[in-house]
Amino acid sequence: MVNKIRNCKDIGLNLQKIMKRLMANDNLIKLLYYTDKDPLSNENLSEEQKESEVFEKLIKIVPRIGPKETAKSVIAIRVVDGKKNSENKEFKDVYISIESFVPLTQWMIKGTNLRPFAILGEIEESLNGKIIEGLGRMSGGDFELNFLTEEISSYKQDFYITSYD
Repeated sequence: MVNKIRNCKDIGLNLQKIMKRLMANDNLIKLLYYTDKDPLSNENLSEEQKESEVFEKLIKIVPRIGPKETAKSVIAIRVVDGKKNSENKEFKDVYISIESFVPLTQWMIKGTNLRPFAILGEIEESLNGKIIEGLGRMSGGDFELNFLTEEISSYKQDFYITSYD
């Protein structure tokens, strides 16, 4: 995924705006927070619960994932690298990846979908085609299996913003 920015300090601003957009998606929050077979039928979390139980715990802007202590799913926003744009040296192209980690015991949910793909779909719905506060329109959503263990799966999903169009 490529973000075009003028200065590295803009990366943090972009990530904060992406985090805010993801935190506003109640279906995504339910898929991450509730571990039962029908997470979408549960109540929405309050803003206070989102702040204390989801922000930087289940949706991480600091991409540090330690040993799994719960059966909850986690997503992490990760900046991979940044390079000067070859066409316009005022911009840097920044590659950002969103990784989702889902315990294998939590894959099955009610209905015809599986939790990891429901999460990927909600992330894509939250970001693809959306304007991030005037910085640019996000597009992307391509995904791939990042890794798979006997306990957890990880999918990587890429998006980009072309700023200053």
